[in-house]
Amino acid sequence: MIPLKVCISRAFLLVSLICASSVWAQSPKQTADASNEPGAPSIEISNVLFRYSEDMSILVIGLRGKLVPTSGHVVPDFNNPESFVIAADGAQVCMSTAQLSSLMNTYLLGSPKAQIKNVRITAEGDHLVIKGTMKKGIHIPFEASAEPSISQDNRIRFDIKQMKSAKIPVKGLMDMLGLNISDLISQKGLTGLSVDKDSFLIDPQTALPPPQLRARLSKVQVSGQNIVMLFGDGAPKFHRTQHARNFISLRGGNVRYGRDEMNDADIVMMDTTPADPFDFYLRQYKRQLAAGTIKATSNMAWRAYLPDFAKLSPASRQR
Repeated sequence: MIPLKVCISRAFLLVSLICASSVWAQSPKQTADASNEPGAPSIEISNVLFRYSEDMSILVIGLRGKLVPTSGHVVPDFNNPESFVIAADGAQVCMSTAQLSSLMNTYLLGSPKAQIKNVRITAEGDHLVIKGTMKKGIHIPFEASAEPSISQDNRIRFDIKQMKSAKIPVKGLMDMLGLNISDLISQKGLTGLSVDKDSFLIDPQTALPPPQLRARLSKVQVSGQNIVMLFGDGAPKFHRTQHARNFISLRGGNVRYGRDEMNDADIVMMDTTPADPFDFYLRQYKRQLAAGTIKATSNMAWRAYLPDFAKLSPASRQR
């Protein structure tokens, strides 16, 4: 028989895993209403794979909102993602389970001292299945499941339904002892994350690097192998006659872009290969600009036709 202390220790490690896997969905306490920022540039995004790094991204199916300068900045600066937030009236965003697994293994569990490795996250029906190995003297396989919902204060609630380690039903043991997850995990130092009995409460807007999203969360669900989030009014509808299917459009207000600052901005970045989502990497967008084509209209608006970041040659990525 495995000692109770060991079972509780394993439960703690599993809880830590689920806690970490949810960090991608953090958010601030306050959401922003884009309509309250009349002087801010408007932004529209359609079918864009928005990269935060070379191996971390989300798919923005549709978004309409404004670019709001952060404290210490006067105008949104595309050369500095920390200079603005995106205040969305409506948006539909999704993250694949593969992208979430990459986030876990590369960023959250990348340290050699991490006791949890080889995380694989998949979806089954309306819940996530998290598998991997943990090191507690020896390498032990584990499995946990969680179901998402929305709390009354605009956070994602992950309800832990099952926890197994080496085929031991840890969750059942905890219930028998009158314990829950909040009894096993310290909340000290957690940002955008709290524990309520057997649930994690995660803010959906600040886990990923800047620029961060400000919006009211209206729906969260597992769809296929994706976690889908709707904000505000959901995905907006665009007039396809204006731009390509995959684009980022900036209009009005002031925006710093490249070496210039445009007043009454009118910038549209479009995908040169519209058969798949527009792969856009803000922190490296200058390299995409250098490999693309920029045209000026008669009223000095800019139309940029950019290749997907993943399709840039190695030389183009190093320019």
